[in-house]
Order: sequence, then structure tokens, then C-alpha cells
Amino acid sequence: MVANNILAVLLGILANSIYNVGLVFKKKGACTLPDIEKQSVWQNIKNFARCKVWVFGYSLTIIQWFPLMYAIKIGSLSLVAPTMGIGFIVLILFSWLYLKEPISKVEIFGIFVVIAAVVAINVVEPTDTGNLSILEMNAFFREWNAIAFLISFTVLVLILIAVTYGRKYPQSGGLLAMASGLCYALATIFAKGAIGSLGPGVIRDALRTGVWYLYLILMCVGYTIAFSTQQMAFQKGKAIVVSPTLDIMNLLTQVTAGILIFNEWTAIWTTMLPWQKTIKTLSIGLIVVGVAMLSIFSAEHDELIDGEKKDKITDEEEATLKIPESGESEDLDEEEKQFSLKEKIGTQKLDDSKSTIVGHQK
Repeated sequence: MVANNILAVLLGILANSIYNVGLVFKKKGACTLPDIEKQSVWQNIKNFARCKVWVFGYSLTIIQWFPLMYAIKIGSLSLVAPTMGIGFIVLILFSWLYLKEPISKVEIFGIFVVIAAVVAINVVEPTDTGNLSILEMNAFFREWNAIAFLISFTVLVLILIAVTYGRKYPQSGGLLAMASGLCYALATIFAKGAIGSLGPGVIRDALRTGVWYLYLILMCVGYTIAFSTQQMAFQKGKAIVVSPTLDIMNLLTQVTAGILIFNEWTAIWTTMLPWQKTIKTLSIGLIVVGVAMLSIFSAEHDELIDGEKKDKITDEEEATLKIPESGESEDLDEEEKQFSLKEKIGTQKLDDSKSTIVGHQK
């Protein structure tokens, strides 16, 4: 049990670190590409496919899925989910080394908070829920607390999407971020049901059970909706609101599901001392605070870069409008001269015709 939980935590740290490093390369590659909104769909696909830096980053975000799935298979969600905070630390340190971005004092404080909380949460070991058969996994999902949990959060996601669909509320970005974070967590819960029930001696039984395929389908649907709502959230809201909201909802929902659905704290809670219960509870809160701090400052940096990029584009467009090319300037001057000459000729003809009319009248 101890070995499985330690390995699950290490794999969770590895997966989240790979994911966040991949984001750095994706952002760096995307900054070198033409504006997405000014290109066709096919042209955007070709641009991204030809950008080696972006392709490398995207590949890392796909690769991280494999250690993450194995981590939630052998370990507890309440242990693996908090490693999300370590991923943000790796993101900040890698950005400092690779992109030469400075680290603020607040970010340093957030790093220490997350590290201390992740260490504290391991003071007391949660129940190991790895290597379960499909029948044991089904038993978890058939409990009333699991059914109520899943239905409640699914309905909440549908309400959040319905409320914001086709509307431009100022809070739309934040509401969609909540929906996306919940969807990511729900997809991970069903991934626990599908991947967690695969193991030596139980793979054949799982694949012969229709419920296993249901878990797999719900996992894919959850991740698809989560990704879609995430993109919508960034379009309708600011990154400084969307990113921390999404990450906090994802983290809290996964930890809560581990406790309520998979009963990861049930066997140990009655034997824990008061100080151990306090540390374990506070560590979850500290991880949430640390993730929020690091996510907010990461989002602020992204908005700053986007703002500088937009300002640069605007300045270049204004310069292009104000300073025409030499050939164009000469053409304009020539057209103005010809227009002025035509005006003078027309005026002269008009004066001559007037003089002729006056002479006839006399």
C-alpha cells in the first residue's frame, strides 16, 4: 500500500510536470505563428503542424496522460490530484530557466505553500484503492453517495453551460471555467473506474463487462466537453479568472470524489489523532490556495504577453496606415495634380461660357 501510494504521487508529479512543460513549448510556438482569427482553418492546421516547437509541446501534453492514468489506477485520487500544484511549480521554474522569466516573491511563497501542503497530506496514508476488480469498482459507483455526487455535479455542469450558451454575461468566462473544471474531474473519476479496474488477472473480466465500456465512454465524453468548455471560457472571459477557477474546481472535485466515492479516508479517519485530522484537512486547503496563487500569476503573465503582442500589432497597423509606401505616395500626388488641373480647366471653361453668354445679351 505504501509503495503504491508513493509511486502514484511520483507519477502524478511526473505527469503534471510534463503537461506544464508542454504548455510552455505550446505557448512559445504559438507566439511565432500568424493570428489564428485571420487564417483559414486549413491554414491554421498547416501552420501549427509545421511549427516544431508547438508540435513538441502538444506531444508532451498527450504523453502526460499515460503516467497520470497509471497513477490514478494504483493510487488514491486524494493523493494524485494535489500533485497538480507541483506541476505549477515546475512550470514556473522551467519558465525561469527556459524563457528567462523572473519569479516574483508571491510565486516563491506559493511554491513553499504547495510543497509544504503536499508533504503534509502524506503524513497520514489514505486507503489504497488500486488494483481493484470490475466488481469491486462497480460496488463503489453503486453506492447512493456516489450516485448523488455524480448526478449533482453533472446537472450543475449542464446548468452552467445552458446559462452561458449564446449569451455574453460578464461572468460567462468564470461559469464556463467552473463547468470545465468539473468536467475534467468527472472524466478523471470515470477514468479511475475504467483504468483502475484493469490489472493482472482482471483485464479479461473487465473487458467482458458492459459497465467497463460505459466508464470508458463517459471518460471520453467528459474530457471532450471539458476541453470544449475550456476554449469557450477563454473566449468569453479573462485568463486571470478562467485558469484558477478551472484548476481549483478540478482539484477540489477530485479530492472530494476520492473521499466520498472511493472511501479513501473511511478506514483511517477513526484511527487518526486530532492533530493528524487537522493537518490532513488544512493541507488540502493550503494546496488549493497555493494552486490558486500560482495559477493567477501564470494567467497574469499570459495576459501581459498577449497585451504586448496586440499593442505591437496595433502600432504596426497604425504605422502602415500613416506612412504609405513611396510608390503609393507618388501615385496619390499625381492623381491630386491631375484632379486639380481638371478643376482649373473646368472653371476656365465655365468662365468662358459665361463671358460668351453676356456678350450675346449685349
